[in-house]
Amino acid sequence: MHVTELEVYNVSDGQRNNSPLKPWRKTPEWNEKFLETLTEDIVSFEPSGELGLSNVRILMLGPVGTGKSSFYNTINSVFKGRISQRARCGNATHSITTSYTPYVVKARSGASLNFRFCDTRGLEVTQGLDILECNYLLDGNIPDYYEFNPATPICPDNPGFVHHPRVSEKIHCVLFVIDAKTVGEIPAKLVEKMNSFQKIMNHKGIPQAVLLTKVDLDCQDVASKTSNVFMSKKIESAVDMVSGILGLPRNNILPVKNYENEMQLDDNISILALLAVRQLLYFAEDFIENLQDKLSARNVSCEKPDKRGNTDKRSDKE
Repeated sequence: MHVTELEVYNVSDGQRNNSPLKPWRKTPEWNEKFLETLTEDIVSFEPSGELGLSNVRILMLGPVGTGKSSFYNTINSVFKGRISQRARCGNATHSITTSYTPYVVKARSGASLNFRFCDTRGLEVTQGLDILECNYLLDGNIPDYYEFNPATPICPDNPGFVHHPRVSEKIHCVLFVIDAKTVGEIPAKLVEKMNSFQKIMNHKGIPQAVLLTKVDLDCQDVASKTSNVFMSKKIESAVDMVSGILGLPRNNILPVKNYENEMQLDDNISILALLAVRQLLYFAEDFIENLQDKLSARNVSCEKPDKRGNTDKRSDKE
């Protein structure tokens, strides 16, 4: 063949090579100043004073091995200024976490921050937390550091069972923790279990969010640079899928990368984690405001005089 001209064409995925990708979720520019802003917002968070709460409780639920305990370790690391592993974590057939543990996060000054990450055993199809235990956790009936016994579920006759929990002992926000790379592989029975838990939470008015973990393992672009997370179509697709599975708005789905292989802190990993925490505190704050309105309305109703002119001034703060 006598070739006089050769042209080579490249097929792209629809994006022009010279057009920048648009983020599917907008955030301020990721830099040291933004990290400081997030840190200050979280350190300064205080629950509303009307109910006398010193902190809010965020319950972490999710399948075994999705990174519930690792997320607490990540947040604790950010505020300690070094990699921390207070909560036990790792890979196992069944949940490594076996007790109900409300973890405290402390600022570098040593002061405790005004929220608790409540870790508990992982969800399994035939084992793990059941619907009755979930209800007890939400209502604050299960005491701190209670050791779950798969053979004998907790009941009101158990020693330490909290019969009259205070508002401060109840759950103010629920965080479902799900592995980004296995979203489409969650067993149908496990989805049904989570949906049944959600019905109880919805009935109680408790807000829910999803922590989408291990985003670096789901997308190579995010693995190379964490700040690419809101540019990644794979992560966006995982967010859409989780939103459909649990029926939650997309802005309730919070992607994160936990500290796992790192030996020192990385600003981008910390920013992504703190973005999630700040949003969770917003959700808890909204719940408390709604709760205050309900209790205020109930107290007004109780104080209305009866036919004899008597009023009932019982308090609903507990």
